[in-house]
Amino acid sequence: MIPLVLMAGFLGAGKTRLLTQLVPALAALGIRTRIVLNDFQNARVDAARLGALEALVTPLNGECICCGSLRELLQTLYDVPPDPGSVMLIEANGATETDELLAHLTTDGQLRHFTLPLQLTVVDAARWQKRWWHNGLERAQMSTATHVHLNWTERVSTTRLEAVRASLSVENSRAAYVDATAFARALHELSCAVAVDVRLGGRSAMGNSGLPPAATARPRDERAAHTHPFGSATLPLPALVSRHAFEQWVQALPPSVVRAKGLVRFADDPGPMYVWHRVPGRSRVRLDASWPHADAEPTALFIGVAMSLDVIAEGTARLAVADTGHA
Repeated sequence: MIPLVLMAGFLGAGKTRLLTQLVPALAALGIRTRIVLNDFQNARVDAARLGALEALVTPLNGECICCGSLRELLQTLYDVPPDPGSVMLIEANGATETDELLAHLTTDGQLRHFTLPLQLTVVDAARWQKRWWHNGLERAQMSTATHVHLNWTERVSTTRLEAVRASLSVENSRAAYVDATAFARALHELSCAVAVDVRLGGRSAMGNSGLPPAATARPRDERAAHTHPFGSATLPLPALVSRHAFEQWVQALPPSVVRAKGLVRFADDPGPMYVWHRVPGRSRVRLDASWPHADAEPTALFIGVAMSLDVIAEGTARLAVADTGHA
């Protein structure tokens, strides 16, 4: 099983710069590195910067891998052979919506030769939250991180650095701060752990995700025995739900849920089925029209960190009770 890492960060944060330090650190520990490098036009340029390193680099030009280039990314991952003692690093371009991409990486049943993903977010200490209308995207890339690398710290004052750290903690208090050496050691430990797990049969569930194997639509939380912060789960929704109760339930989901979406039908208008999203920072649930397959059922997908599935499931039960007599 191969450790899978999503490397995120806004444009110019220094992701490729960090890779030039991380790959040699991994090599010194005996870990081989594969890299998928995504950018709008210059993926091959950045790939050339990594050419002197001992890494297999696959450039993906075009759109963000969370949307337009997603199929190409997944096919690249599907084609990676089992390679114990290696890691896979995905360097996403600066406009990537990490929650969307993590939803695919954690639920795709063809990625069982990888662990569930870690996310390393690179933050430019000098420019954090100075992106004008892109500040929300930068915060979102931080909110899903398991690890964070604070870059360009030598360019800022002590006061600015403390303010940035405080702001990052507001967005995500769980992420561990790492430099290239520390993250290389963490990946080395993970690589050793999952290699042992494969030899023993790979039957252990994730440690602190809060998701038992039976709770997921696909047994994705059996991909690795190591303690892993990310989990994914799908739950069925009642055939018809109270619109008001549903909106209350979605808005009350715990902060550990970083992504929530699915299909829903409402008792007051049972004809159409909507795609619903919980959009962070918005007070209402977003509903989009859909044209589902005939066998599509109302459902909810959750991506989160140390989620309590029991609490979420109790909420769906209350939706069913609300729907028995009222719309």
